[in-house]
Amino acid sequence: MPGILSELRVLELTHRPSGAYCAKLLADQGADTIKVEPPGWGDQARHEPPFIDEVPHPDRGTSYLAFNTNKRGITLDVEQAEGRELFERLATTADIILESCPPGRLAELGLGYEQLSQSNPGLILVSITYFGQDGPYASYQGDDLVAQAMGGYLYAVTGSASQPPMGTALQQMEITAARNGAVAIMAALLRREQSGKGTHIDVSTMEAAVSTPSGLIHPYTYTGRNPHRGGSDGNVMDGMHLPTLDGEVTLTTAGTGGRPMQAWAEFLEEPGLLDSKWTNLDLMQETMARGLVIGLVQTPQQVMESPHLEERGFFVEMDHARAGLLKYPGSGFFIDGENAMASARPAPRLGEHNVEILCGELGLTVRDLGLLRAARVI
Repeated sequence: MPGILSELRVLELTHRPSGAYCAKLLADQGADTIKVEPPGWGDQARHEPPFIDEVPHPDRGTSYLAFNTNKRGITLDVEQAEGRELFERLATTADIILESCPPGRLAELGLGYEQLSQSNPGLILVSITYFGQDGPYASYQGDDLVAQAMGGYLYAVTGSASQPPMGTALQQMEITAARNGAVAIMAALLRREQSGKGTHIDVSTMEAAVSTPSGLIHPYTYTGRNPHRGGSDGNVMDGMHLPTLDGEVTLTTAGTGGRPMQAWAEFLEEPGLLDSKWTNLDLMQETMARGLVIGLVQTPQQVMESPHLEERGFFVEMDHARAGLLKYPGSGFFIDGENAMASARPAPRLGEHNVEILCGELGLTVRDLGLLRAARVI
């Protein structure tokens, strides 16, 4: 089925996971998304391990492959006048531009919101940086861990009270910022339908951490009490793990009607559960049938092989020219019973669509491309 955003065009001029993932969220729903990368080196994520088959290659970096599905890709140096002119021409056709340059840098290049919106008044420009477009920290560098620290997570949320601060893994603040950006874009699109006007959206990764409801800021604003990490250290059952024949399960008191120990005692009849006589799936089926709630501690392989996710058609396969056949998680929701990931285009190779876009859409000749490549503009 056509994607719900198939009528939109997105330009991605970012060099951070949050920008790439925000663009992916739109691309996976059908938006014509063009990733603009620096010539030669490309996105930094191309060069970060792990790599497919442990072979370093700019088209085999797993982070890059994961965050760039369903995009077309071109190379363009917007620091050069010829590159800026080409970007401006593309910008006149765009509904949304995503960028992660230092605040003010695009304006210095003549590519800021004020300049681009003159020729494209409906343009939505999304700037994703660590500390936002203004304020005393705006020019500071950062990363996911810095955003967690500055946003209060390291003090109040993750880790144990008796241990030093501990960050979360898997770039959670980058992903939260990306999702905030996607939500803001949807609101800006609705406003554009009503007013015809575009928007400059300012997304801060630090503020993404602060704004996430997690028992982090609200307890302080409501009561004046500073929450501290390790709040669940003393829980008797929640977070406990029990071994099974093929792994372990996580226990929770959910669903026990306020009588967790009695419910478990009735189910166990004896402490035989500790003898690992159950498989994960058998234990889940037996306990769920009695109104108890457990979580299977699954490896990534077990998640991929989950009969539940398989029956729902959650995963999508994409065949990459250099990385091979890859399986991706879907968007996390279904529309009218169908997987909402609109197409199956793998992450683009570096400059893969230069001819298609620069020649096919902007009218350049192959000779023009040769001259631009020699000048390192593309």
